Amino acid sequence: MIVPQDLKALIVDDNAYARSAMAATLKRLGIVAVDEQSGAAAAVGAILGTPYDIVFMDWYMPEMNGAALLEVVRHPRFPPNGRVPVVMVTAYPNRETFARARELGVSEILVKPFSVAQVAALLGRLLPDGWGLDEADGDKQILL
Repeated sequence: MIVPQDLKALIVDDNAYARSAMAATLKRLGIVAVDEQSGAAAAVGAILGTPYDIVFMDWYMPEMNGAALLEVVRHPRFPPNGRVPVVMVTAYPNRETFARARELGVSEILVKPFSVAQVAALLGRLLPDGWGLDEADGDKQILL
């Protein structure tokens, strides 16, 4: 059985509020080991050094965007930590972006604003034993 407090997550977003909102959502679901990076280049180093269970990353970031980050961590020469499930988080959903993200190896796509229930549902799809969520918490939306 997967115990949420044993999971380690990385949040990559250039927006501090967005990182904070995602971290609060994960902590609400019981994931307390959460690292944050404000850029994709720093995230590469973090992923190299830490075996994360899941990575949440913004698609649109300056300097190195989500596509570039995915290309790096999904490259065959990248160490095994690059096979971590990656959730693309975006406020700008469109077919082209979704298709490109899936082509590059994204595991799930989460559109801002999102709810606790949406994050719990995608964790249920990504984690082997699924995910439980108290129905009372499921409809509360996190506004970004």
